[in-house]
Order: sequence, then structure tokens, then C-alpha cells
Amino acid sequence: MILANTGNSDRTAQHRRPPVGTPRHGTIAPPRDAGEPITGTPAHTRSLRLSVQRPDPGVVVVRVGGEIDLSSAPRLAELVRQRLTAATLRAVVLDLSEVTFFGSAGLELLLHAQRRAEGRRTPLYVVFGTGAVRRLILLTGLTDRFTSRDTATEAVAAIRRHHG
Repeated sequence: MILANTGNSDRTAQHRRPPVGTPRHGTIAPPRDAGEPITGTPAHTRSLRLSVQRPDPGVVVVRVGGEIDLSSAPRLAELVRQRLTAATLRAVVLDLSEVTFFGSAGLELLLHAQRRAEGRRTPLYVVFGTGAVRRLILLTGLTDRFTSRDTATEAVAAIRRHHG
């Protein structure tokens, strides 16, 4: 690996002032308009919530709520990987209906889970919900890439009919 010395050192970086209008570290930037309320997402919806249910032998329902982003995707990916490598697995339902944020990391995770399920010849049913996940799937044109149902209950019923 070749490293270049740009002439910037830690000493010069310490004495550099941020551009005018840039909030300093540790300060809160004011809202755009003095009358505009400060809003945000409540902390209980930001964190990733996971639960696993087994409605039938070999059928796993993974319910996900909160945000799927770069920081939370690895945790969910590991859980899905573990479920997809179970020896007695017949089908997986991934219920994303309670997800409040779904970015590119979530989309990558979903595509990877689908490829893994296809490699195992294990059906993967996805519940997109009506929010962030459905919007991104529609925007990217990937709707037909996944087997989806409106609810986890409908997905389990389909598994019982087709893979029972």
C-alpha cells in the first residue's frame, strides 16, 4: 500500500475552523424556520426489534420492527442466516410490516436472503407491509423478485397449502 503525505497534519487540523454556519460538535442545529417544530422519530421505533415464531414444524416466522440500516442490518442478517441454515427448515416468513426505515442495507439483506433461500430450495415469503419496505421495493422494481403476502398469517396459510 502506498500512502501519500498531503501536508495536512493533526496540528493544522486542530487549528482549522469550521465553515461559517456549520454547527460545532455537540451543538443542536436550529430548525429551518423559527416557527417550524423540531420533530424526530421516537427512540422506540428507531431500534431494531426481532422476534421468531414457529407456527408449524419446519416453518419459521421472523418478525422485524424498527429501522433496518447499516448499523442494524448485520444483526438481522445473522438471524436470517441462522434460520436459513436450520436442518429441518421447510419455509421462512420474513415479516417486515413494522419496519419504519428500510434503506439500501435492508434491500441488500433481503436480496441476499432470497438468494440463500433459493440455493437451499427453501421458500421465503416476505411481508412488505404498507410503509418503507413496500415503497423501496416498488421504486426499485423488485416486486416480482419475491414471493410476498399481505400478512404473516396469509404466508403461513400458503405454506400449509403448497409445502405442507
